[in-house]
Amino acid sequence: MEFILNVNPDTQAIAYVDQVMENYTDVYNLPFKRELRFVVHELVINAVAAVEKIGPYCKKAIQVHVSHSNKEIKITVTDEAKGIAENDWDKVLQFDLNELDYSDRGRGLFFVKNMVDHIWFENISDTKFLVGVSKKIRV
Repeated sequence: MEFILNVNPDTQAIAYVDQVMENYTDVYNLPFKRELRFVVHELVINAVAAVEKIGPYCKKAIQVHVSHSNKEIKITVTDEAKGIAENDWDKVLQFDLNELDYSDRGRGLFFVKNMVDHIWFENISDTKFLVGVSKKIRV
């Protein structure tokens, strides 16, 4: 099974993708339902925040691509923002409790990394960035 969503970078899109993922994980009775929904939620929040940094009237889309087989689920979220510099990829996957400032940002990719089997980043172009994750399905 596979689907692609193209959504606007706003809070309504976050809620919409959350609902789609809840329905999808229920219909296909996927294991790790809560974790998968959390992962996609965090990735979409990050994409929305990245596009919002471009400007409040930016109408660039975010694409969510989900596919699964009997062995694995793969999820990618692509935005049309600058993305994360390649030399910062390892850094964004770390979280230091000593630097905790209790803000609501900065921990999502750390949690995502610990909920999936593989996470990767790809700078598709100067203005297009992809975050991908995969998780083995062990039923």
